[in-house]
Formats: sequence, structure tokens, C-alpha cells
Amino acid sequence: MRITNNMINERSLFNIQQSLYRIARMHDKLSSGKEVQYPSDDAVIATRASNISSRLRELEQFKRNVDHINNFVQSYDTTLQELSDLYHRVRELMVRGANGTNTVDERNAIAAELKAIKEHLIEVSNTRVGDEFIFGGARSELKPVDENGNIVTPIEANVRRKANVLGYSITYGVTVYDVFTLNNGKTVFSTIDDAIQALQEGDEKKLSNISLKEIDILEKSVMEHFANVGSTSRMAEMVSSRIEDLKLFNTEYLSKEQDADLTKVLTDLSMQQSVLEAALKSAAMAIQKSLVDFVGG
Repeated sequence: MRITNNMINERSLFNIQQSLYRIARMHDKLSSGKEVQYPSDDAVIATRASNISSRLRELEQFKRNVDHINNFVQSYDTTLQELSDLYHRVRELMVRGANGTNTVDERNAIAAELKAIKEHLIEVSNTRVGDEFIFGGARSELKPVDENGNIVTPIEANVRRKANVLGYSITYGVTVYDVFTLNNGKTVFSTIDDAIQALQEGDEKKLSNISLKEIDILEKSVMEHFANVGSTSRMAEMVSSRIEDLKLFNTEYLSKEQDADLTKVLTDLSMQQSVLEAALKSAAMAIQKSLVDFVGG
């Protein structure tokens, strides 16, 4: 096989180009910190890294969902505790009002406090987190109770909030029907209205036999849902901890798969620069000068 000057020139330039390409790759790894940036670098690792990155994005969304649940759970926890205290106070007032020894002024004072509590209960029923009413069920954009104590939320919207996170189904909603209404359709607001009317009429029997029993049922319902909220809070904490563990595992896995060993890259870069210098010197000696080079000189 006859070796010509053109063959030597082309081979020398090819080797120099390859060396420059390898140096450029090293610079890319140093600037990005990634061993594999493109599928052409390593298709298997690139695919695996892409899948891990997708999983991390999914976990981030799950974390946002759990944070959203926690915001509502904390609001339910505080609100139901306040609601329990208010119901307890209503029951105390009804017990006091059922005492047949009360004077008219005493009954009027009890009625006035019950009216004030009713107004406060309306405010509590319309508690919001952001733009959502926490007791609104499926219609969280609607105010559940109007200023007169009438429930506005449609009965078909009596749906508790749910979220699926990491395969867990978390139910965390409490609706206005859960803690402000009785099975017979009456509300705490109408119960208080009946109690006020009984006080004004001096009907201790009605106050004791009807209104007091109804407020006891409502108070028990609040405590049951308060316990459920506590259970949901523990579940959310468990899921949140699980998400953090998975994020840590996948982040470390992605780092091992994708991150470059900077010490090794710097060593390889130094070697490739030496190779390039040697290739340039070799090419300078191997490539013959042309007549043009002599004329130019």
C-alpha cells in the first residue's frame, strides 16, 4: 500500500480533531458536572436517569399534595377544637336555662349569649383556607352558611375531600353536614333558635328534652370527626416521611448514575491536552511543506 503525503495530512488532521473532540467532551463534563448528558453518551444510563428524574418530579407533586392536605388538616384541627368548645358552652347555657328558678332577666341574658354564639358559629362554619371554604365539600367555592344560619351548600356536594398519594387514599374532608346538622335535618343554628325561643317563653321542658339532647348529639359528632382528623394527620405525616425517604434514595441513585467524577475528569483532561500537544508536534514534523509555503516565506 502506497502512503502519500495527502494520506498523512488527512490522518494527522483526523487525529487532531479527535483529540479536540475528547477535550471538548471533558470540558462539557466539568461545566455540567454530568457524566452523561445525552442519550448518545450512554443510552442505557441516559434512559435510567430520565426515569429517575420523572420519578423525582412525581414525588415533588406528591409532596405538594401532602402539604395541601396538611394545611386543611391543621385548619380542621383548630376549627373543630373551637367548635367543640362552643358546643360545650351552648350545652352549659341550656342546662342553666333549664333550671326553673331563673328570673326573666337571667333567661334573657342566657338567650343573648346563645345568640352571640350562633353568630360566631356562622363565622366558624365559613372558615376558609385560601379561596376554599373548608366545610364546603365538593362546592368549596360556595359559602356553606348564610348570615341567617341557613346551609347553602347543596346536599349533593356533601362529599369529603380525598387524595391519592403513593398508593394511599387519604380522606381528610369534613363538611358542613358532618358537624353542623342532625340526622333529622335540623342544624345547630335552628337548635339554638329553638333554645332562645324556649328561654323567652319560659319553657324549661322543651329546652331540656329537645334542645339539650340535640346539642349533645352535635357535640359527640364533632369529637368523632376531631378524632378522625387526628388520624388523618398521623397518616399524612407517615406519607410525607415516606416521600422524603424516596426522594433521598432516588436523588442519590441519580447522582451515582449521572454525576461525573470530577477528579477523574480533570486527570483525563490533562492527559488529553498532553496528547493534543504531542499530536500537533508530530503533525508539524510529518506534514510536508508545499511550494506555496516557500513562496509565502
